[in-house]
Amino acid sequence: MLAQRRLTEAQLWERLARRGYDETDVRSAVESCKRDGFIDDALFAKLFVDGRVKAVGNARLVAELVRRGIDRDAAKASVATAERDQEERLTSAIDKLFRTRANVSYPSAARALERLGFPASAIYRQLRERVRAGGWAGDENEGE
Repeated sequence: MLAQRRLTEAQLWERLARRGYDETDVRSAVESCKRDGFIDDALFAKLFVDGRVKAVGNARLVAELVRRGIDRDAAKASVATAERDQEERLTSAIDKLFRTRANVSYPSAARALERLGFPASAIYRQLRERVRAGGWAGDENEGE
């Protein structure tokens, strides 16, 4: 399983249990994999966050890591030390939104970005800056 893709400790545990191995065998296998360096949740989280192509907010990144079995505190720490901070990812998401939907309205843009897990305060700040800079193709009065 680990040769096919990187897994978290929780994912390996769940997959082995699903295949019918008893709890003692699963525990032994997971501990062996951790000891030998085949499973490293901190490394998984770092690679997941830094390798993420789609620009999403910190809240969504943390939620996705937790869903994969990473401890919430470890997930937050990994996101906090990401190569690209949330502001850079938000700028990237806004740029992509305007490339794909040139005439998007201010409210629609804000909702789309909120669904990506970005905080409202950062979204509205960057959208207002975009309007002031004249880089808005939609109805500019909607964001004022």
